Amino acid sequence: MTSDAFKRSLKNHQDTGFFKNLKILRGIERESLRVTQEGNISQNNHPKNLGSPLTSKDITTDFAEALVELITPTFESAEELFEHLNLLHKFLYSEMGEEILWNFSMPCAFQSEQEIKIAEYGKTNSGMLKHIYRKGLRLRYGSIMQSVSGIHYNFSISNQSWNALSKNPTQDFINNKYLGAIRNIKRNFWFLLERLGASPIAHESYLFNREHSLEEHLEDDLFLPNATSLRMSEVGYQSSIQNELKISYNNLDEFIDAIIKGIKTPVQDFQDMGLFDGNGIPQQISTGILQIENELYDIVRPKRSGPSGSRPATLLKEQGIEYLELRGIDINPFIPEGIDENKIKLLDVYIMHALISDSPEVSDTEIEEIRANQKAMVESGRSKDIKLKRGGVDIPLLELKTVLHDELKQVASAMDEYCPGYSNAVDSEMNIDILPSERIMNEIKSQNISFQEYGLSQSKKIANNLRSTNSNDFSELKHNVEVSLKDLKNLQENVGTDINKYVELYNSKI
Repeated sequence: MTSDAFKRSLKNHQDTGFFKNLKILRGIERESLRVTQEGNISQNNHPKNLGSPLTSKDITTDFAEALVELITPTFESAEELFEHLNLLHKFLYSEMGEEILWNFSMPCAFQSEQEIKIAEYGKTNSGMLKHIYRKGLRLRYGSIMQSVSGIHYNFSISNQSWNALSKNPTQDFINNKYLGAIRNIKRNFWFLLERLGASPIAHESYLFNREHSLEEHLEDDLFLPNATSLRMSEVGYQSSIQNELKISYNNLDEFIDAIIKGIKTPVQDFQDMGLFDGNGIPQQISTGILQIENELYDIVRPKRSGPSGSRPATLLKEQGIEYLELRGIDINPFIPEGIDENKIKLLDVYIMHALISDSPEVSDTEIEEIRANQKAMVESGRSKDIKLKRGGVDIPLLELKTVLHDELKQVASAMDEYCPGYSNAVDSEMNIDILPSERIMNEIKSQNISFQEYGLSQSKKIANNLRSTNSNDFSELKHNVEVSLKDLKNLQENVGTDINKYVELYNSKI
């Protein structure tokens, strides 16, 4: 049953005109591996006709040269965002030759880690810094873990939107609202793992020389019978050593201090690896728990944009939180873009629910409880008997779902005042009986094929779908390609500081 506290909060936000005057800004970063027609990771460099990955605002690379990242601008409507994301995919396919995108979060099969070439960004200091950071990630975690793909959802509301809640909304007020939302997002993350989790299985090469408790499927795959998202599990895109930081998101200064502590606290294993390789070339930015702020692996992070070379911690300290980056979203392999309009709207509602609901501070005990709930959901989220902890009490997932689903529908109804269509989107999503993780396993088992075979077949279907329409206007994207190449050339003409000194200078800014 919906709590009285939630009802009061929702009514208060409605009565103040919050939803009527709401303006949401949202954008997406979408990762995907480029693979050959045979399903092997591409050995080709990032295509030059997509622009410079260092300076492009549309298409860049993540960890690997073959790990494409599509970046949308922010949009005021879910429809416009999805339309642009679709255009980016079609443009990518128009310029990518015979290669296709591996439309899954868990990567294709590998013969060895050497197949994965770390992304290159040219000889500028900023480009070299990005490359060194990735070399450090390879040292610490291995290249294969870094080849996992996902969707990052960037969400904010306009400064004017806060006026309904405060006559004079200071940055501290806004910071605390976003931090409260983060705490609630983490408390209810089980919901997204169940609804959007789409990585219940992986090729065995993903776990080269790593301990695990997964089960075998056929000869080459590893899975868990009721898993939702191995990507978000202990064998996924995670770093257990970061748990030492005990980040609570109760207070922005405390969060920033914890991040700085993570950067400045050396780890013996990372020290033993060394800052430099045998040739004296940098191979890590630092030997701390975190090389840089962005190494923090969490499902959601507070963010502030700034000029190239800025320290994210400094930007947050000086200017406060600008937006939230929701990172724990798997690629949906049945959707060409990895996510669709209804799921974008569902994320809006989910984050808005977190934003308007009461959000008490998180204790160390609750941090552990949230971690335990995530572990339970990623490993056994499709089990009929699963229970999660809430305030130290084991509660059946069905009971938690009944309450949250009801509250989300109420938020969606309120958001229809801001933009019609949210109730329909949430109803449509809630009526999906076979969720992605279950559908993946059902189809793999019914066809009696491996994950690699299934992944390649599904990715080819998606590729054919995206290549079948050629009547698109790519003029703006092509213009941006040219701009990015010119920007790179200008940067290269102004290379100054020795890279070792540049890294030292970058570290001194924190």
